[in-house]
Amino acid sequence: MSAPIVVPPSQYWDGNDGPWSSFTVRVGSPEKRSRVMVSTAGHATWVVLPDGCAAADGASCPDERGGIFRPEGSTTWADKSLYNLALEENLNYTGNGRYGFDRVGLSLENSSGPSLDSQVVAGIVARQFWLGIFGLGTQRTNFTTFDDSHPSYMTSLKAQNKLPSLSWAYTAGAPYRLKKVFGSLTLGGYDASRFVANEVTFPFAPDISRDLVVGVQSIVAQDGSGTKTTLLPQGILSFIDSTIPYIWLPVEACQAFEGQLGLTWDDKSQLYLVNDTLHDSLVEKNYTFTFRLGNSPGAGEAIDIVLPYAAFDLMASYPLVTNKTRYFPLKRAANDTQYTLGRAFLQEAYLIADYERSNFSIAQARFEDGLQQKIVAIHSTIPPSNTTGALQLASPKSGVNSGVIAGIVIAVVGVGVLSLLAFAFFTRRWPFARRETVGLEEDKKDAAEIEGDTPERSEMATPYGDKLEYPGIFLHGQPHGEVEARHKVEMPAGNHVPEVHGMAAAADSPVAGRAELEGPGMLQELAGQPAPAARYFKGAI
Repeated sequence: MSAPIVVPPSQYWDGNDGPWSSFTVRVGSPEKRSRVMVSTAGHATWVVLPDGCAAADGASCPDERGGIFRPEGSTTWADKSLYNLALEENLNYTGNGRYGFDRVGLSLENSSGPSLDSQVVAGIVARQFWLGIFGLGTQRTNFTTFDDSHPSYMTSLKAQNKLPSLSWAYTAGAPYRLKKVFGSLTLGGYDASRFVANEVTFPFAPDISRDLVVGVQSIVAQDGSGTKTTLLPQGILSFIDSTIPYIWLPVEACQAFEGQLGLTWDDKSQLYLVNDTLHDSLVEKNYTFTFRLGNSPGAGEAIDIVLPYAAFDLMASYPLVTNKTRYFPLKRAANDTQYTLGRAFLQEAYLIADYERSNFSIAQARFEDGLQQKIVAIHSTIPPSNTTGALQLASPKSGVNSGVIAGIVIAVVGVGVLSLLAFAFFTRRWPFARRETVGLEEDKKDAAEIEGDTPERSEMATPYGDKLEYPGIFLHGQPHGEVEARHKVEMPAGNHVPEVHGMAAAADSPVAGRAELEGPGMLQELAGQPAPAARYFKGAI
């Protein structure tokens, strides 16, 4: 049985919106180190390209962005093309990535961290993502067609029996706690010393792009005198996402924060900037903020995650602002798809995600001097793969005595004889009924193949099922040509009523009976590059 992999932090505090505890990835041959952020929403590895630093950014830019990776300098780099990064698009983040495949390792050279060949890597220039990322997602990446499919790093680790299960645990760390507490990342298990246990479990949401969803039932501010103020007018469903630092809330909630804390929105930087006077006042008032989380935004079983004001006392620097300035990591959400609890929240929360059981847990992070690491494995529900890629089944010798085995054999033989007699009887008496049934089954099989419901999909009992293959990211279109519609769904012609994104079209709809349904139209080219957009889709590859 494989042991959990503990990924050590880089022991650097990075970011132009932090500081944040980063982690080290090694990419290429020879290996090139980059310091990156953990992304609970991403599924690939991103590193910064040389073009990510212009002359005007200064000589320190490469280090400030975590290090630079040059694909041409790697003998194992296999270039793919330029594609839309397609992460945080609902939060208006944009940018392209130079995608390819290369060797990716975790932690420093000569460490016990794993290294895997031919992993999906995106080289980035975009400034909205100042550092690269290491994605913990399990979605596959598909370039241009459904047949060009590549697993995530996490799925590759599990498929190669390097993890006890497809799971992970993460907390962002807190530079304001004790003597600066670094982040913690465990793959295939969790560190029981880093959190206060509770009994609440959250099922994954059905949208694979926003699976770690909690109901935020309330947010209450309390000052040092004990006075409490409610800041969330009504409960919301929010996505937990470490990729970005901010907490995105409804406008009404943001206005409540503004009124209680004296925050002012700066249109130029798109941040709540905090000057020295306001900062001193907020520190003196010694605020804490309690987020009550449950499976529902209303009443029901819930847990409290308490954040001190220090968790919100962050520093913005170039290129977000010209000069370093304190800011409060709150953002105004335009709609409910933007409600997000970002990295600032995960400074005080410990998150455990189990992709085999399709659930996750969140708990209050612990900060105590002298804590000893206590790594606990999360055991798999999936039998391990052997070297040929087939599943290894449990041996029949595992505790079953000979008498039980003999009884099973006798029962199986008896059932087999009865089945043969019944088969002969029915095929003799009702041959036409049998042929009609076979024809019906063939029709069902043909229809399933046309509509994409393969037998593998139909066996999925949960959003992800019990397989190592998970729904993926679809990077669609011709890399060097005109950017086409986002997707095309092949449908049978005639009177068949097509189903698009789970909604059946009416019989008199303009799309009914078409042999091919086109997507929502042409995509805008970003930064002059014809980069196809990424797209989520449901169903196993």
